[in-house]
Amino acid sequence: MRIRTAADIAALEAVPVSERIRHISLAGLLEDAARRHGGHVAIRYLCGAAAGDPVRDVTFEETWRRVIQTANLLQRHGIGAEDTVTLLMPSVPETFFALWGAEIAAVANPVNYFLEPAQIAGIMKQAGAKALIAADPSIFPDIWPKVETIRRALPELKVFRVGGGAPLTDVVDYQAALDGEPDDRLLAPREVDRDTLAALFHTGGTTGLPKLAKHTHGALALMAWSNAVMFDLGPGTVLLNPLPQFHVGGSLFGALSPFANGWTIVIPTALGARNPNVVREYWGIVERNRVAIAGAVPTTLAAIMNVPHQGNDLSSLKGFVTGGSTVPVELIRRIESEIGVPVVEGYGMTEVHCYSTMNPMHGERRPGSVGLRLPYTEVRIADVATDGSIRRDCALGEIGHVLMRGPQVTPGYLDPRHDRGARLADGWLDSGDLGRLDAEGYVWLTGRSKDLIIRGGHNIDPVIIEEALNRHPAVETAAAVGLPDTYAGELPMAFVQLRPGASATEDELREFCRREIPERAAVPVQVVPIPTMPLTGVGKIFKPALRLQAAQRAFDLALVPLRNEGVAASVIVRDDSTYGTLASVRIEASKAADRDAVVRRCADLLGGFQLRHSVDFAVFGA
Repeated sequence: MRIRTAADIAALEAVPVSERIRHISLAGLLEDAARRHGGHVAIRYLCGAAAGDPVRDVTFEETWRRVIQTANLLQRHGIGAEDTVTLLMPSVPETFFALWGAEIAAVANPVNYFLEPAQIAGIMKQAGAKALIAADPSIFPDIWPKVETIRRALPELKVFRVGGGAPLTDVVDYQAALDGEPDDRLLAPREVDRDTLAALFHTGGTTGLPKLAKHTHGALALMAWSNAVMFDLGPGTVLLNPLPQFHVGGSLFGALSPFANGWTIVIPTALGARNPNVVREYWGIVERNRVAIAGAVPTTLAAIMNVPHQGNDLSSLKGFVTGGSTVPVELIRRIESEIGVPVVEGYGMTEVHCYSTMNPMHGERRPGSVGLRLPYTEVRIADVATDGSIRRDCALGEIGHVLMRGPQVTPGYLDPRHDRGARLADGWLDSGDLGRLDAEGYVWLTGRSKDLIIRGGHNIDPVIIEEALNRHPAVETAAAVGLPDTYAGELPMAFVQLRPGASATEDELREFCRREIPERAAVPVQVVPIPTMPLTGVGKIFKPALRLQAAQRAFDLALVPLRNEGVAASVIVRDDSTYGTLASVRIEASKAADRDAVVRRCADLLGGFQLRHSVDFAVFGA
């Protein structure tokens, strides 16, 4: 049935989930898809973005055979059902063979290969990784140098290298070894039920050690159905997937779900949307591959709408699907007006095996909302106390914490300490997001609880500022954060990335905000154009980096009076894994300067900030 309303979802749930989702293991799910769709193209890998670049097609049958071989290869090298296999792989067909093979034979742990080697090694130690599958420089040059560092930190690691290159001591050539494994049967089938651990996906943090969320076989099988049901599109549907496979959007919605439903997955080069040529050739890729559903995060959507599409045959395109962060309403309206297809915005997270809500493609899409809850996933807006207790349900339209519960929700984090404050009573997961429900069941996100700008005790939703700035014709994307302030605690400020060739001054943008934002306290005190927004590995705006920039600007400004008095003062603001944001101030003064007086003066200027800071006093001169 086509889902148009919340009532349609409730009707689907009349059938128990155990009857609706008959597969209890990933192996059963993949084998069934391969049997039904055999020689059809499952994965189309574009070696380049241009029209004449080579294309590699992999069928459903070949994919399943390679997955079987990977599972057998891992088991042959002593990797057991309880062991963890880390993957450092860009988007190539072997990534899916390795990921799914590792989930069948053991526990897969895909990791963001853009992280620093020490961070990757830290995640692997946390996961208890026994093996590593990583790409050779012939596939992507930046991964293997990190592998050498990781091997020194984890000397017992079993390493498999994907790609060419001369033989290396104690490193298994993945492709060569794969060809020697049986491809028609699993040599040591694993005992699996719905609750068996399949993967450990890390959360999106890029500082410190992210949390590792458990993914189970049963929840992956449910996701493969629930994340496609809103589209009601049959086998042969072509999905463009430009997302990285260490992220649930790329590997679950963008790969496992379409494979299970007989769709063709188009992978536009190893780096996907991070490859600027993919953005420049986006509309040609859609045309040449007869793409029906195009996936992209909001920043990529904004970028491709700056690429001319006139002259491209986009008749195959049925819609865009997006999520990961709030999509500007103006961007949705522009795409639907210019391209003439719907933008399906959804909401999900690592802890819910990808999407948990989605606007119905065949029903009413409400721009600015993230849609209706998916079948078998409960969504609740609640007033949650600081100790994690749920006080009450919020009224319709009232903002509260977005809670989720159901068989698609993670059973928890690998480190139980991370469950505190996230896993609440009666199986509810606190997403950390704020939102509201309307009368028809649509969920409206109003921001991350930690992203709220608190100005003198007054909560300011950054989305209000961002939506206003996104309406400015020169702005491609905007992000609002709190500017530390000694009086108010925080003041609203915003960073903007302008459209190519556009120009706008800070004063012009602030004046625009004054006209567009009805809440006077929310008008940003600074609007700073920057060349490019800092992004996570999946392309979402990385606000922690912007908060550091804001703190740096605040401390620099606070020290101006000291500099005017002839004292050289510099400051570095950084993230600390223990204390959070820290400001380190260095004072340089002549030998004749009164050290105590200068330090007291510095303390007076900085004492009102609600951030830890330290002062290092250096003396120079004779």
